[in-house]
Amino acid sequence: MRQADRLVFRGMLFYSGLTLFILLGIVFISQLIAKAGGPANSHWSGGTLFTYVFLQMPETAYVVTPLALLIGALAWLSILNSHSEITALRMSGWSLWRLERPLFFVGILGTCWMFALSEWMIPLSSPAAEALWANAGTSSPGFRELGGGQGLWLRQNHQLIQILSVGDQGKHLRNLRIIRAEEGMAGIFSITVAKSADYQEGRWWLDGVTRYRFGTQSLTQSSRSTEPWSISLLPDTLRSFSSHTRVMTLQTLWNSYQNLHGGILAMNRFALAFWQRITYPWVGIVMIWLVVPLVVRNPRGGGLFGWVLLGLALGLIFHFLTQMSGFISISGGIPPAAATLFPLGLFAFFAWMLQRYHH
Repeated sequence: MRQADRLVFRGMLFYSGLTLFILLGIVFISQLIAKAGGPANSHWSGGTLFTYVFLQMPETAYVVTPLALLIGALAWLSILNSHSEITALRMSGWSLWRLERPLFFVGILGTCWMFALSEWMIPLSSPAAEALWANAGTSSPGFRELGGGQGLWLRQNHQLIQILSVGDQGKHLRNLRIIRAEEGMAGIFSITVAKSADYQEGRWWLDGVTRYRFGTQSLTQSSRSTEPWSISLLPDTLRSFSSHTRVMTLQTLWNSYQNLHGGILAMNRFALAFWQRITYPWVGIVMIWLVVPLVVRNPRGGGLFGWVLLGLALGLIFHFLTQMSGFISISGGIPPAAATLFPLGLFAFFAWMLQRYHH
């Protein structure tokens, strides 16, 4: 029986790997076509284009690996069914779990592969691709516009702070507006406009400062080239906004959420990204658990093409549920942990029901 285990394992590994290779090839070619023009007003050579698209492939592989495992399992089981090999294994005493076990081993390899991508490869490759694009298209790379150009709003004590862009790992800010409110937020005491802010030797300094003070019957204006800024805002916190959550490691996501939750601002997007990073690599195993009873009970159900279409449909449904619950979580409707566990738990529940029905 060990030879049969190796047969099932190798077939699953081959077809999952082949599916992953095909999906990556499709995305690679489509990205080459889409990004061929490069950034506006830039010199974009063929070598730079290939390097840019190649650096995006680890992130693409992370996204499509569960789909590759799902389609690989469906394709391989469909081929085994077409030769009546699953029937022979079942007649020899193989239970459903016995058949699923070699497939789960491939799923565990896929999970480890995804954790390796998200923790070690994507944090290096994706920022390098973004920097390549930024360096080709702008004269001042390294800064990220916040809030779609509307800026990031923070609050600390009686200060309301608007920051339009952040760079240099959170140590340099541009275009700030600081509103100091009166006690009890009953009115505005002053508005400070600064061209930039720099973090030096453990404290912030404002540059190009213009301050407007509101009196009971007057408005005064003053200007300074530079002045200290009294605020407990660490660059590590701001660095979270200069990077996409998809390129952060688990430790960075957790630290960013803790800094914002306990200090300046509670941000559900970091908690949501953290829980998605934990749960998403296990999607492939749940999908395998779901589809094996379907194929075993319907050996002639649509053939290879039909099962592949089913795999694509299941992948789209899972993606839709994940996106929908994520949007609800960011808006504060449900906790981030529940938003990420709901789609996975729903598919796991249906898989469990199919297992019970099969037995």
